[in-house]
Amino acid sequence: MVRVLIGLRRAIARHQLTGTSTAAVAVTGALVLVTAVGTLLTGWLSFRREAAATDVLALVSLLWIGGRVTQSALAGEPFLRPELFSLLPLPRRRLAWSLVLTGLLDPVNLLVLLALSAVLVHGLRVGPAAAVTSVFAVLLTVIAGSVLATVAAGVLGPGSRRGRDAGTVIVAAAISLLAMAGTMLPVLVSALRRQSLPGLSWLLRLLPTGWGPVAVAAAAHGHVAGALLPLLGLVLLTGLAGGLLWPAVLGRRMAGAQPGRRGPARRARQRAVLGRSATGAVAAKELRLWLREPVRLSCLVISVVVGAGTGVLPRLTAGTGLLLPFAGTITVVIAAACACNLYGNDGSSVWLTVMSPGSARADVRGRQLGWLIVVGPYAVAATVILTAISGQPRAWPWALGLLTAALGGGAGLLAIGSLVSVQPLDAAGNPTPAWSLKVHVALVVVPLTALPAALVLVAGGGWLAVLTGVLTGGALGVWLGRLAVTRLAHHQVSVLRTLTRPA
Repeated sequence: MVRVLIGLRRAIARHQLTGTSTAAVAVTGALVLVTAVGTLLTGWLSFRREAAATDVLALVSLLWIGGRVTQSALAGEPFLRPELFSLLPLPRRRLAWSLVLTGLLDPVNLLVLLALSAVLVHGLRVGPAAAVTSVFAVLLTVIAGSVLATVAAGVLGPGSRRGRDAGTVIVAAAISLLAMAGTMLPVLVSALRRQSLPGLSWLLRLLPTGWGPVAVAAAAHGHVAGALLPLLGLVLLTGLAGGLLWPAVLGRRMAGAQPGRRGPARRARQRAVLGRSATGAVAAKELRLWLREPVRLSCLVISVVVGAGTGVLPRLTAGTGLLLPFAGTITVVIAAACACNLYGNDGSSVWLTVMSPGSARADVRGRQLGWLIVVGPYAVAATVILTAISGQPRAWPWALGLLTAALGGGAGLLAIGSLVSVQPLDAAGNPTPAWSLKVHVALVVVPLTALPAALVLVAGGGWLAVLTGVLTGGALGVWLGRLAVTRLAHHQVSVLRTLTRPA
């Protein structure tokens, strides 16, 4: 059965990736490969204390396995969805183990194995006993991560919208924390080497991703029991996840989630807060989508967590509040970059715009307004509060000048960017590699909108930068939005054709 499932997965993947840009897939794969090789090189780092080496290896293991599991939880199983087998007369437990074994042969596990080989390299440098232990530690960690990823992909299956939204928020927060930890990896490694964060060290060793490095450290000191117990823990975790939890999750998915009991139907009473114009109607629709649509909600949570964490984490690890005033601006940059493919996210619903003559302006301006309402108040509040906490009076012009420029520039770029190189979601409703590449490009372009305000600040303009940010941000928001209106009016049919083209 495993061989049949592998062939089926390969065929479905080939079919779904037919319309995907080969260059985007190649660039994404190359970046992941370079990151894996860079992680592997951490095994050659020298540490004065063996405990610091264990902590650092546990940290990189957490980043890779955590990223693997959370990405699966967010995207789900894009190829072999359990619902495909609901009508086949297959024993549930046999099918469950077959899907687990198929997941072990996922090419992604090879990249994870390459990255976690840093533990193996460290074990080879320490001694023979540690080297042998590191082999089992790496293999068991990769296997456990693959099984947990399979389970996580099945947890967010069909069900109530509220349940899926809650899962989306949790997973997006986890991805944000992992991304933030990866960005701050040099700072965290330095803190672990100095052993200035005992709480973090304790947490890294307690998590299953830290059991492998702990076993290697115990083997290096000749503690047989200390080396065997963490490895047995990984075996037990894999068995429980694959033998007990996964069959239950699979059964629920194949049977179909039953809708829960609902209370009395509520009347759709909405206040005309945004007015009764077409632009206000689009903005109201955008507000609902930002809080309900999984991809948008994930991006929103990621921008908030990463933006706040980038400012707060250096304060906790290095004692510096230098980045605190810019947490709101970082949030705006990430949120704007993630919003640069709104039409691709919406899919065939663009048909409503196409069938409504003269609605291009209201559609574009409503999307801009909706994004500003969702992101703007939080970004302003975070900037004001964290700048006051930072105790840096000279940072006020920098914080407010860059924030106002980024808000206006981001609103303009998301409008025109959403209509340039429109990237539809895949058949499962998940982002494609080309979508991710577009977001990464936008992460570079959005900060450039604050360049005039930054130049004024560097030149010593002080509070003049705030006025510059307001003027340039407002001008970019209006001008780029006008370009987007023109492009949508002339290319809306081609956009719809791109979004409805069969894979």
